[in-house]
Amino acid sequence: MNLTLSTPPPAPAPAFKRSPLYQLVRYLLRPMWIELKHIRAIRKYAHHADSRSFEWQWTSTHFNRIATVNLLLSRWNNPAYLEIGCASNALFDSVPTFNKVGVDPAAGGTIRATSDEFFRSNQAKFDVVFIDGLHTCEQVRRDVVNSINSLNDGGFIAMHDLLPRNWIEHHNPDVTRAGGPWTGDVWKVAFELAQTEGIDFKILKIDCGVGVLKVLKPGVVLKDLSSELRDKEFSYFYENIDRLPIVDWEDAYDWLASGSELRRPRAGLLQGANR
Repeated sequence: MNLTLSTPPPAPAPAFKRSPLYQLVRYLLRPMWIELKHIRAIRKYAHHADSRSFEWQWTSTHFNRIATVNLLLSRWNNPAYLEIGCASNALFDSVPTFNKVGVDPAAGGTIRATSDEFFRSNQAKFDVVFIDGLHTCEQVRRDVVNSINSLNDGGFIAMHDLLPRNWIEHHNPDVTRAGGPWTGDVWKVAFELAQTEGIDFKILKIDCGVGVLKVLKPGVVLKDLSSELRDKEFSYFYENIDRLPIVDWEDAYDWLASGSELRRPRAGLLQGANR
């Protein structure tokens, strides 16, 4: 005889939790609860605190990851695009190619799965891959390795959140206020990429740090610095940032757009447009 195990339906919430008064009180107290949770997290990890910070103002650069991805995609006619971590689809819906795949276990994109699950069965190749999934160095490292193996010749991989401004934005686990920028410790992968032979890698100083890499030869093996970086906190990033290939958008534009019809606008044209 075959037995089928089924999950019992969840128990209904108590009657008082369904009352309008309870819902109103919960709504009004939610901001206070979030702030108290943030304060507790800051106290718990106070031994990781660092008073130093970078004064990057991301909203004043006027360029972001959407501009980066679309500039890269402009090299091809109907390029193949993969996005890891789609959430609200702010980037995914802004990519004007028909041949695109979005992977996210919770929301957005076209495939509901983790990136590890996706890559285990994926056979497709892509011209541009954008990585913005789980903000931990371990996960992003796997995403980079898998993306390299899924890249067409001449393709690019871009990734988000490589430049935390302070220890709170960096900290893993997340201790930011709800809605605040959390880069996590993705920056550790940047140090590995900067020392990997056979790739061209830059970090654009825009939008929380957008990394872009191009594979220059087959058989690239990502440098493994996990033993050195595993326990490193924001202080290490702050003190060693000069080891990373950080560039302004203006300096990276020709590299990003090379091979397309786009060229960097002349300064005079930009000045005229701003008058």
